[in-house]
Parts: sequence; structure tokens; C-alpha cells
Amino acid sequence: MKKILIIIGFLLLVIGLGFLLYLTFFKPSAPGVIPPIIEEPEVRLPVSRDDWERMTIEERDRLGLPIVAWPEDEETLIPVVPIEEIAPPVELIPEIAQGGLTQTSTLSLERTFGASLSADGQSALYYNRETGYFYKIKPDGEPERLTDQIFNNVQKINWAPTKDKAILEYPDGYKIIYDFNTKKQVTLPFNWYDLSFSPTGQEIAFKLDSKYSENRWLSIASADGTGARAIEHMGDNADKVIVDWSSNKQVIAFTRTGEPRGAWQQSVLSVGRYGEKFAPIIVDGIGFEHIWDKLGEKIAYSVYSPDSDYNPSLYVINAAGDNAGYGKINTGLQTYSSKCTFNQLGDSLYCAVPQNLPYGSGLVPELARWVKDDFYKVDLRTGQTSFLAETAFGSYQAETAFLSQDESLLYFVDSRTGRLRSIRLK
Repeated sequence: MKKILIIIGFLLLVIGLGFLLYLTFFKPSAPGVIPPIIEEPEVRLPVSRDDWERMTIEERDRLGLPIVAWPEDEETLIPVVPIEEIAPPVELIPEIAQGGLTQTSTLSLERTFGASLSADGQSALYYNRETGYFYKIKPDGEPERLTDQIFNNVQKINWAPTKDKAILEYPDGYKIIYDFNTKKQVTLPFNWYDLSFSPTGQEIAFKLDSKYSENRWLSIASADGTGARAIEHMGDNADKVIVDWSSNKQVIAFTRTGEPRGAWQQSVLSVGRYGEKFAPIIVDGIGFEHIWDKLGEKIAYSVYSPDSDYNPSLYVINAAGDNAGYGKINTGLQTYSSKCTFNQLGDSLYCAVPQNLPYGSGLVPELARWVKDDFYKVDLRTGQTSFLAETAFGSYQAETAFLSQDESLLYFVDSRTGRLRSIRLK
């Protein structure tokens, strides 16, 4: 009897489960019954217009907000669409920088290296590592070779201010000075390093290396490698010497060997062509790097400290003669001096500035590698810093920047692609 009851219970369980399955999956809906419509709540703008105007294009796109224009009716539904579909037409974006979105021109389709302004003040020079050729390119033209000679695997390029010569360095330590006018080259000694041309391109300053500290000297020589002459003994401080010949021929190097100023200040000294010493430049941070203005009177330099979250802060200061160390301007910009360039008169500084630097980007520059740059101008007569341009249709990081002689074009090399690009200023 017990077995019979178990069998009957099992059959009833199977029948019940089968009926439940039928009701759930197979029973047809009653005719005329329409499932209820669940209305989606209206999507409204989650921010105010003031907040929206302070956002970048990327931030607006990420939040699903209007990219270019604030809608007249804030109650309108705001569809979330890809940025490519609603980007403004090119003709609506200014070609000349006016403090907002600006068109950016691409001059080279290939990766460039060692880009610099040509002697004509308008064209650009660069080296192509893939082909081994040096090129000159006009703002609206095709690149043309500077010479038919091929230079394979050049690692470092240092142009003479006259742009008719360049110091080319190779991975094995081999160094030459090549004259693009005469098509001749001079091989330099292996123990000459950190070289810098004089303003005329007729001389070079360099560090002389030796395994003996007493033989390590800051030196100068003719551009053909002859007439080497020691200027200042470096000894064990060679790593604190920065060779960089000023445009007024007065200073050939800076040294970070001044009197101690505490953990987060440095006294930077300048060394003259004849070994002269000038007044120290006191900088508020470490990691000093700089660029000269075109007249050899000022430098723009960047340093970092805890006060800047270890990000680079940019300053401008007089650096030559009796005025050295005076007239410091804090630009208020967090960027590297290598991203900046002076105009011809030395009264304006143009810089690419990362939008949001990660903490510690001065200490570890690689942290800023993928951060988009905007462009700013500093009026050195007033100390006023103004927003110049945000690049349209691209997120660019300027590796280096240089300005045409008439200040109509701001050139920069995009570190992601290596392409040479430009922004119109006039």
C-alpha cells in the first residue's frame, strides 16, 4: 500500500508541474487584452547652463548633454547620440583662434622628429625616421627634401639657430654636425655630449666627459670640431649642468649648484661664454627645465613641489646680465616649459597646457602622456594669462611647440601620432 501511495503522489506532482508549465509558457493570451504601456520618464538636462558652459566637449558627451549649443527649451528631450553625429560642421568652427574651439591643420601625414621653424620664419623642418630624410614643408604645401642624403636611425637632433646645420646623434654615441648648405659633415668626439649651438651657428658648447672627475669640463669649440677650449670645471657635478647657449651669446649653461635653499627651492646659476658668473635665479621647486626667449633675456621654466601637487608650474624670469633673477612672473599654468614658445619680441609666451594633470605629473611626466592639451597665451608685459584655443575634432598632446615669425601660426607636434599640426592665430 505504501508503494502505491508513493507512485500516486509522484504522478500527481508530475501532472501539477506540467500544468504550471502550460499556464506559464503555452496558454494563449485572452483576446482583446493589451499589455499595459509603461511610459518612460522624461529625460531632462541634469545640469544648469552655467555648469554646461564650463564643461569640455568630452565631458558633455560623456554625460549625454548637448555638445555645441544649449537648447532654447530645457524641457526638450535630449537624445544621447555619438559625438561624431552631432559635431558641428567644419565651416562653423573658427579657423583663427578666438578663445574657443578652433580648427587644427595637419601638415604631415607621417610621424615627424626634431621639428623646428625654418630660417624663412614660416615653413617647418623635420626628420622622418622611416625614410631617413630631412624635409622642409610650407604651411599649405608638400614636403620637400633638404638633401638627398639618407640618415638612418637618428636619435637626437639639435638645430643651429641659423637652421643651416644640425647636430645629429645616434644610438651608439656617434655624433656628427651636418651642413645642409655645403652637404658636408664633421664627426665629433664620443666624449662630447649635451651639445648646444651658438646663436650664429659657428660654435658649439658641450660637456667633456672623462672617467676622471678632474677632466670633466664645460667647454666650447668651433662648429667644425676644432679649437676646443675649457670654460668651467664640472667635476662630480656634471649631471647638474644644463648646456644651452642664449640668443644674446652671453650665457652658455645653467648649473643647479647654487647655495642650498631648502628641500623645495633651488638656486640656479648661469655660466657665461668666458666663465663669468651671474646673479642666481631662485626657483620655487625642483625638476628645473627651461627655454630661452629669442632675445636671450628671459627664460620660461617649469618646476614642481608639494604646493603644486608635484605637477609642473610655469614661471618666466629675467636670466641674463644684471637683471638675472628679477622680474619673476607666475603664469598660473601647470605645464612643462618644453610645451611653450616665445614670440620674436619676447613679450608673449604661447603654451600647450594639459586640461587635467594627474597628481605627480612633474615627478613622473609619463602620467600626462594621454591628457588633452589646450592652448594659452601669456602677455609678459602685464603678466596676464588668457585662454587661446581648444582643438576641434581631435584630442592632441603637444610634444613641442614653435611659432612662425609673424605670429600667425602656432606649430606643434602631436605626441600620439608624431604628426606636425598648426593653429592659425591671425
